[in-house]
Amino acid sequence: MVRESKMTLVVYEGLCSVCNGDLRHEEIEGKRCEVKGVPFILSFQRDEEREFEEFFERAVGKPRELQRFWMKRLVRGESFAAVAPTGIGKTAFGLAFSLFYALKGKKSYILVPTTFLVGQCVEWLNEFGKKASMRVKVNEEGEVTVAFYHGRMRKNEKERFEKLVRRGSFDILVTTTSFLSRRFNDLKGRVFDFIFVDDVDAILKSSRNVGRVLFLLGLRKEPDGWVGSPKGVLMTSTATATKGKSTRLFRTLLNFDAGSSFFTVRNVEDIAVNGVDVEKVKEVLRRMGRGCLLYVRTAEEVERWHNILKDEFKIGMITAERKRDYELFKDGRIDHLVGTSHFYGLLVRGLDLPEKIRYVVFIGAPTMKFRYETLTPKVIKILALIFKRNEKIRRYLPIIMNLERHPDKLEEMRNLIRIVSKTEEAEDIIVSEDEIIFPEVRTYIQGSGRTSRLTAHGLTKGASFLFEDDERLLKAFLKRAEYYDVSFKSLDQVDLDSLSEEIDESRRRRRGVTDIIRPALFIVESPTKARIISRLFGKPGVKVMDDLVMYEVASQNYVLLITACRGHVVDLATGRGLHGVETDGTFTPVYSTIKRCLNCNYQFTMGFDQCPLCGHTEIEDSKRIIDVLRKAAYQTGFVIIGTDPDAEGEKIAWDLRNLLSGLAEVKRAEFHEVTFKAITEALMNLRDVNENLVKAQMVRRIEDRWIGFTLSQKLQQIFKNRNLSAGRVQTPVLEWIIKRYEETRRRKKIAYSPELKLTFEGLESGVDEVEVEIDVLEERIEKRSPLPPYTTDEMLRDANKILHLNSKLAMNLAQDLFEAGLITYHRTDSIHVSEVGARIAKDYLG
Repeated sequence: MVRESKMTLVVYEGLCSVCNGDLRHEEIEGKRCEVKGVPFILSFQRDEEREFEEFFERAVGKPRELQRFWMKRLVRGESFAAVAPTGIGKTAFGLAFSLFYALKGKKSYILVPTTFLVGQCVEWLNEFGKKASMRVKVNEEGEVTVAFYHGRMRKNEKERFEKLVRRGSFDILVTTTSFLSRRFNDLKGRVFDFIFVDDVDAILKSSRNVGRVLFLLGLRKEPDGWVGSPKGVLMTSTATATKGKSTRLFRTLLNFDAGSSFFTVRNVEDIAVNGVDVEKVKEVLRRMGRGCLLYVRTAEEVERWHNILKDEFKIGMITAERKRDYELFKDGRIDHLVGTSHFYGLLVRGLDLPEKIRYVVFIGAPTMKFRYETLTPKVIKILALIFKRNEKIRRYLPIIMNLERHPDKLEEMRNLIRIVSKTEEAEDIIVSEDEIIFPEVRTYIQGSGRTSRLTAHGLTKGASFLFEDDERLLKAFLKRAEYYDVSFKSLDQVDLDSLSEEIDESRRRRRGVTDIIRPALFIVESPTKARIISRLFGKPGVKVMDDLVMYEVASQNYVLLITACRGHVVDLATGRGLHGVETDGTFTPVYSTIKRCLNCNYQFTMGFDQCPLCGHTEIEDSKRIIDVLRKAAYQTGFVIIGTDPDAEGEKIAWDLRNLLSGLAEVKRAEFHEVTFKAITEALMNLRDVNENLVKAQMVRRIEDRWIGFTLSQKLQQIFKNRNLSAGRVQTPVLEWIIKRYEETRRRKKIAYSPELKLTFEGLESGVDEVEVEIDVLEERIEKRSPLPPYTTDEMLRDANKILHLNSKLAMNLAQDLFEAGLITYHRTDSIHVSEVGARIAKDYLG
C-alpha cells in the first residue's frame, strides 16, 4: 500500500545518498531509501562509532552531544581543534579515546601543560580503565601500558619510562609539552595514531613544536617542504595566544586551524560608579561576597590596594613576580585576587574558573595612551574616522585605508591630527596636551568576561563594577562601550543582594542540567557572510572539508559550524518532463544539481562532461557541496539554515532540509541584519521552513521555464543566436517600454527651466526665450523629515538614476554591503529598521 505524501511533490535527480538514484518526496518523509530499504543515516554511520560510544559509557558515562560530534570526526580520520566551553569534558574524551585505541593496538600521545596535569591524566586513565574492565599498567608493561614522565619522578621511575619509550613498549604516552621540546629525539621515528594536545599554545608558539607534532603524525620534512599524508589524527584545544606563521601548516596539511578559546558571549551586569571611593569598594566586596577579581592599572596600584583590603578581606595579588596566590584562590583558601588590567595579563586572560569568579571590580577604566609623535598608521586611521567631519581631514579619507602606501603623507596626518584633535570634540576619546587616550573596552570585556563563562551546563551570570574618578574618561568609556553592545547601570539602580543571589542561582541551576550546549551546522548563502558571522562570536576555528571552509565558534547554546552553500544547490532538470516538471496526472518538479563552467561561468543542470556553451571540461558541480553538507549534518546532528529572508532563500532552505533529511534535525533562522544581536535573536527563535514562500518560488521558476525558456528557444532558432533570451517578466516589460516610447513620440512638446524648476507647455516651436512674471503668493519655512529607508524598487531606481548602475550590478553591490553588515537586507518591500541598526548607522555616519 502506498502511503499518501503530505509534503510538496518533488524529485531530486540522482541525489539519494544510499543508492545514488532519484530522491523522491516519499523517501524524504520516510528518511529512508525505498530502493534498498535502508535509512539514509546508515550510509554515514560506522561500526567504530558504536563501539567507541559503548566503551565511553562503560569508562566515563553517557557521552554529551559535543563528545559524539568529536567521536564522529576522529573515527573518520579528521584532525581538529575542539571548540568547547569549560567543563564539557575535552580531556576525559581524549583520554577515553586513547584507551579505546589501545584496545585496537594503536598508539596515542597525550600532551598537557603542567606536571600536575600529567599526574591527573594518569589517575583518570587508571580510573577509566578499571570501569571498562581493562588492566592498565603505569610505566610497566601490561594489557594497556601507560608511559608517563615529569621532572619530579624518582630515578628508578625515569629509568623504567625511558626503557619503555626506547623499546616502543607502550600504548599511551603522557608528558608535558616541555618534554616534547627537550626530549623529542627520544621520540624520533615514532608515529602515533592519535595525539591529544591540551596545551595548544605551547605548540603554536614554536614552529619547531608544530614540526615535531607533524613528524609524530607520520609526515616527513623534505628540502621542498612537507611530504606524505598524516597516518594519525590530532585533536587540540583552542588557542588563547597569538599564533605564529607555522600554524598555517595545520591548515595546509591537516585541514584545520585552531581558533580562540575566548568567546564574546557574556551575561554580565555592568555597573558604573563615578569616583573611586575606598568605602564604596569595600561595601561592594562585603555585600557581593567571595569570588572577586580586582583590576587596577599598574603594579604599584596592585600592592596599594592589596594593603588597603587585606586586613578585612582574604585577598591575594597577582604580579609578574608573584603568582602563587592563584593556586590559593583556586583552592578556596583566599576569596579575592587583585592584579593589573592589561589585555594580556593573567587576571584578564588566563583565569577560567567559572565556579569561583563571580564578579570583578575595575579601579579605573582600562585605557590605551598614544603620544602624537608616535601615532601609528593604524591609530591615525581610527582618529581620521573619528574626526572625519573636519574638512581638512576629509581630504585624506580617499587614501586613509592604505596610508602605509603613502609614507609622505604620514607626518602630515600626525600634525593635522594634533591640530584638529585640540579643536574638534569627540565623545569617545580623551585629548590632552601631549597624548590621546582611548578607552580600552576590549580589555574590559575580556576581564569582566571571567565572571560569565560558557560551561557545559550553560552560561553563568556575573557582575562588573567600574569605578572611575575622571568624569570625562568615564563618559568616553561608556560611549565607546555602546559600540560593543555593553550598557551600564549606576550603582543606585542595582540591588546588590539580589544580584549576588542571581549570580549564585545561575551556577546552582546549571549544575543540574545536561547538554545545554550542542553542536550545530549553520548554513548561510555566501562564504563572506559565513566568515563575518563567525567573527561576531570571537576568533573562529577553521575546518576545511573537501575544500569547503567551515568556521567553528561557540554561541550561548551551540557550538556552531558555520559554512556557505553558495546559493541554490539545485535547479529544474531541463532533460526531465516538460522542462523539468513531470506531468503524469500531477505536477512534480524534478531538480538536479547545478553545474558551472569554470571557464565561462555558464550554468546548466544536464550531466554533460563539458560545457555546452564553450566546450570547456572543468566543471564545478554543486553535488560536492551537498555531499560535504551531508557529512557535516550527520556529525552535528542539528542544522540551522540562515539563508536570505526572501522566497529564494526559503527555497534554498527547503531544498537543503530535504537533502539532509534523516541525517539531522533541521531548523530555519531568519535575520535581516548581520549584527551580533540579530544573529543571536535568530538562533533563539528558530522556526520551520515557510512552505507557502517555497511554493511561490517554485511557481515562478516553473513559469520561467515554461514561458521564458520556450520563448528563448524560439528566439535562438529564428535568429540563429544561442545568447538570446526572453524571460517571463522581461518580455512583457520590454513590450510596455516600447509602447511607452511610441507614445512619447506622439506627445506635445514641453520646455523645462532648471533654474526656476518650472515646466512650460504650449510653446511654439523655435522659441528660444520666454519672459516669465513670478508673483510671491506666500512664504513659509517647512521642516521636512528624511525619506524612509529604501525598498528594493526605490534602491534600483536611484542606483540607475543617480549612479548610472544597471540593476544586476546594483543588486550585487547591495549583496556585498549586506554581507559586510553595512546595510539591512536589500530584497524587501519593508522600510522597518531595528533600533540596533539605526544606532549603528548613526554612530557610523557621525
